[in-house]
Amino acid sequence: MKFRHIIYTAISIPSFLILIWFFAIPENLIKEKVEGIIAKSGNRNISLEIKQLRKGVFFSLNAESLLIKLDGKDALEITDFHARFAPGYLTEGTVAFKLKGKVGKGDLEGIIRLPAEGKIVIDSAALDSIPYITRFITDIDGHFSSDIYIKDTTIKTEFKIPDLNIQDSALTIIPLINTFRKMQGAITLKGNNINIDSLSLEGEKGYARLKGHITNGLMDLYLELMPATNQLNAMESMLIGKYIVSPGYYVVPIKRAMPNR
Repeated sequence: MKFRHIIYTAISIPSFLILIWFFAIPENLIKEKVEGIIAKSGNRNISLEIKQLRKGVFFSLNAESLLIKLDGKDALEITDFHARFAPGYLTEGTVAFKLKGKVGKGDLEGIIRLPAEGKIVIDSAALDSIPYITRFITDIDGHFSSDIYIKDTTIKTEFKIPDLNIQDSALTIIPLINTFRKMQGAITLKGNNINIDSLSLEGEKGYARLKGHITNGLMDLYLELMPATNQLNAMESMLIGKYIVSPGYYVVPIKRAMPNR
């Protein structure tokens, strides 16, 4: 009799929880709670909009898209989004969900541990499919891959772009920007501050490093240029000439508000 009682309990409790999930928790409530968690995360400039959220079996969630906004502007859209409960993390005393989706034609996978910790990997996403980038650079090609680490109110991104191509003539604040073909670096976002931990660029006309921070939309950055001087034309040499520190080394200060496109 005791064995039958144990079996009955083992079956009935999960069944009861699943029934609650499907019938007692409306999808609109889940949507509001998730968007509210992001809004109250401490990063006041980050918000989330979820479209067409649907519940699935075993506490899974699906959505047509997740739109992440930065400073009220579209920053990143994740489509064909899926999240499923990861029971294996219960042994570590935490509730976690595995994530999958698309960024443009690139793939997104990750794990989020509640309340606010996780890692998300984006692979081979087209740069022109990211609204935050095209907001500032209208003519850009290439693909990026990134590891994104989330811890409480801090988000750190490590990324690489092996096939960068920028042809935006309006982007004049960074000299030689249209000559660089590779970019990699790390950026940390916390509150209203974006810190450039490290960012390097490489192209047919030399190398560059960008460092500094952006706070409340104000850039306080320095671009270190190490050009191949024999590859520069007269106009390019004249453009960077006033920033020379020593032969072959230039430092360009970038102190201004972010472009408001």
